[in-house]
Amino acid sequence: MKQLSEIVHNSSKDERDILLEYQNIDVSKLETLKVLGIPIDNVTTDEAIAKLFRVLEKKEGMHHVLFLDPIKLMRMRPKKSLHRIAEKAGTILVEGAGIGWMTSGRLKERVTPIAVMMDLIRLAELKEFTAFIFGAKDEIVERIYFNLTRHFPKVRIVGRHAGHLDRQREMRVKEAIRKTGPDIIFLAMDFPNQEIWIENNTGYFGKAVVIGVGGALDMLSGADKKAPEWFKERGLIWLWRIIARPYRIQRMWETFYFFLLGIRERFRKH
Repeated sequence: MKQLSEIVHNSSKDERDILLEYQNIDVSKLETLKVLGIPIDNVTTDEAIAKLFRVLEKKEGMHHVLFLDPIKLMRMRPKKSLHRIAEKAGTILVEGAGIGWMTSGRLKERVTPIAVMMDLIRLAELKEFTAFIFGAKDEIVERIYFNLTRHFPKVRIVGRHAGHLDRQREMRVKEAIRKTGPDIIFLAMDFPNQEIWIENNTGYFGKAVVIGVGGALDMLSGADKKAPEWFKERGLIWLWRIIARPYRIQRMWETFYFFLLGIRERFRKH
């Protein structure tokens, strides 16, 4: 998995090209794809950024960006308790491999939290959007902050906090978000704590685009060494976690059931 310095170095777009590319995408024609009852944004990374660009410019209200892998998809299906979160999300993107297989190739591409985060940071620097980073460990947050401000000196990061909180510190974080009124909030927690935290605290977010980036901060900083590169590159970190922790019987069953449902869905399409 590439770290932040490599990602920035490999980007060859200049300011004018970036803005023109996003502005030339007609977001009204973007399509959704229903997978196990959840309407997923069937978009490329550039199309996802173009959509969020319009949301940031309009500022009509809080906008939750939800990333799905097979485990999250299974727990957010209709009639599941977490389905309410999928119903409220403004944008739903596929990050984990496996869902594309279930769609019989109709999904345009996987859109990763790292790609969305880096493109939005670049866009924020150009358009003067503000950002707030919350989650992961203190040293990870500081490393990400240092690297982002070094590579994007004009980006305005108005707040940064680690995600390990007691009740008092959590209230301070919420108040910091409310007072700074960031345009973009990057939130890094484990599933489903991340999604539930977003749902429970919408009153503090103002009109921000709130993005649950999960373990993206750890991966960007180089701190996530657990999953082998083969799994990371193919969007199979969710599967590696199940293999590495077989005592999580529920997730093993969900994965098995996911593939059974996938086979059923593929037969329906043919």
